[in-house]
Amino acid sequence: MKRHYLAVDLGASSGRTIVGSFEDGKLSLKEINRFWNGATDVRGTLLWDFVHLHRNIKEGIALAKKEFGDELVSMGIDTWGVDFGLFDADGNLMRNPVNYRDSRTVGMFEKVFDRVPKEEVFNYTGIQFMELNTLYQLMSLSLADSFQYRNAEKLLFSPDLLSYWLTGNMVAERTIASTSQFYDPKKGDWAYELLERLGLRTDLFPKLVDPGTVVGDTHGLPVVAVGGHDTACAFAAVPVKEGERCAFLSSGTWSLLGTELLEPVINEAALEANFTNEVGVCGTVRFLKNLTGLWILQELRRNWNEQDCDYSWAAMENMALQSQPFEFFIDPSDAVFGTPGDMPARIQDYCKRTGQAVPETHAQILRTAYEGLALLYADVYESLESVTGEQFDVLRIVGGGSKDRLLNQLASNATSRKVITGPIEATATGNLIMQMLAMGDIASLAEGREVIRNSFANETRVYEPQDSTLWSDALKRWRIVRKK
Repeated sequence: MKRHYLAVDLGASSGRTIVGSFEDGKLSLKEINRFWNGATDVRGTLLWDFVHLHRNIKEGIALAKKEFGDELVSMGIDTWGVDFGLFDADGNLMRNPVNYRDSRTVGMFEKVFDRVPKEEVFNYTGIQFMELNTLYQLMSLSLADSFQYRNAEKLLFSPDLLSYWLTGNMVAERTIASTSQFYDPKKGDWAYELLERLGLRTDLFPKLVDPGTVVGDTHGLPVVAVGGHDTACAFAAVPVKEGERCAFLSSGTWSLLGTELLEPVINEAALEANFTNEVGVCGTVRFLKNLTGLWILQELRRNWNEQDCDYSWAAMENMALQSQPFEFFIDPSDAVFGTPGDMPARIQDYCKRTGQAVPETHAQILRTAYEGLALLYADVYESLESVTGEQFDVLRIVGGGSKDRLLNQLASNATSRKVITGPIEATATGNLIMQMLAMGDIASLAEGREVIRNSFANETRVYEPQDSTLWSDALKRWRIVRKK
């Protein structure tokens, strides 16, 4: 008998509902609806539209129930990390959540570190330092004496907010909570002492629940707190076999490069390399680094499309291939590339600022962006092996970005490692696997990964490294430019 599960998968640019159908040990996917997601500038503040998301999720549920009826077993929601909504004492959302790319956190590193040194913040949380983290968002609200912050009763992260609207139950799913930089992965609880030392409220947070917990129901459908953070779902969907040691890359708007561990790594080397210890599913730790991913390419495409250059993704790959390699270098993790804007001009300005020649054509700019991403991967890959003390002979790439064959090949070249890609719909697949585990249709994460291997073998691609010496030399040049 077929069993059907509904995954709500919300990324930074789009959302969708997908039904996963499980039969004879295999999982198949069917998209139910897809809808826009993104930030809207309202009087200088970047806001998410959660009412729009809720409406489209409810439409997806209705369509799925109409098609699959009582054979629909459960549903779960995963989203991007760090963002949240504040609720009043009556359970009402006080304001649409602010987008993590909003400028309100600028300068918050200094404000936090004036009260608690950076090293101690890391010792409490083990989380990578990014000014978009929830910790710095809360600090900005506190320093501004925000009405919502002063009067809120509860804080809910994005997937928990939407689950609450569906079920009426407020919880904090652990994987999404761990992205905040005020969760302690060693204690498995909120970092209350850190919050107190920073002068931030400690009474805003609901009960923590583990991924795979049923948190309520909507229209008779159980709602599972899957890995609420989309990267937790993506890592769950990496089809590794037990005992296999490899690096993971969840490739999308963000690139999340790291590996799966059983314990957090919170030491001086991890702090120096700016790695993060986020909670994974089934008692794992996602030891990784958040990197700029396809965001730069997405912004290039948007900018040029607004100028009536309607490039497809395939056309952009071909243009990059036509340009000479290693003429220009950028560090995609530089803050200048982190916000919406004129991305072609920013790449040109970066090259000029660092004493390089300036890319002029669209093909040159694209080649520069692609190579910058691949070289960033190589730099972080080396750090990953150094900090963990392990060698990873294979890089497994999952997610929508794994469809970009040029970037996959360049990643293999830059890291001098075999790259294996798939599944493409990693976040939705990991979401579904966690529902299957919660509802008793599989017994373990390892069994779920076996289901994924059996189900999506046709999506697997293997890339072998090429031109290793040229890429090794390019990495040295890239590191010199980055220091300027």
